[in-house]
Amino acid sequence: MLLWMRGRRAPIPTDSLVFTATRGTLAMPMMFGAATVIEMVVLHLLIPWLWLSIAVAVLSIASLVAVASSLALDRVHPHVLSADALTLRVSGTVVATLDRATIVSARIHRRRGVVSPTLDGSRLVLPNQDGTTVDIELSTATAVVVPALLKRRQVSGTARSFGLQVDDATALVVALTRSSPGAARRSRTVAVDKTTTASTVAPNPAQMGEV
Repeated sequence: MLLWMRGRRAPIPTDSLVFTATRGTLAMPMMFGAATVIEMVVLHLLIPWLWLSIAVAVLSIASLVAVASSLALDRVHPHVLSADALTLRVSGTVVATLDRATIVSARIHRRRGVVSPTLDGSRLVLPNQDGTTVDIELSTATAVVVPALLKRRQVSGTARSFGLQVDDATALVVALTRSSPGAARRSRTVAVDKTTTASTVAPNPAQMGEV
């Protein structure tokens, strides 16, 4: 939370890109915070025992700190795209690492309805209150683990399809589709093919006669 308060993120490699998923995540915490502050004031006026009033205030402040810490985790530890992989995080914890060589498609697709991490068959959804904005498909399944306070609520398994919420969906899709290792190899192959074709063009006999 201290990094967030200072406007900083956890260190990442210099050649990597970060993609946050913070849009739409402040409304509910702000409402909860306002309600908690009002509750603290009302209870302080109503509770006649000082010790109980202090205890309630401490619990209320602790709940506010917990909510703020949860918000800070997503902002300080966002998704990270490196030259080789896309690392997906939830609440600061890595839930999946997608090898860029296995990414076959990435597109903007806004979906609403699901607001918590869900593994449906081979599809992992990592939304926020606004749903998801990007769909990613892999050629092979990869392991996924979404931790939870209660182990029985932990989401784990394998997935080949992913639905993500990111603030800049266009930038992520462009980075995945234009700068992937596979796309770079295809570009190099095309360049070589063009060079080879140009070097094997036969001379025009008519032009040779004119010379």
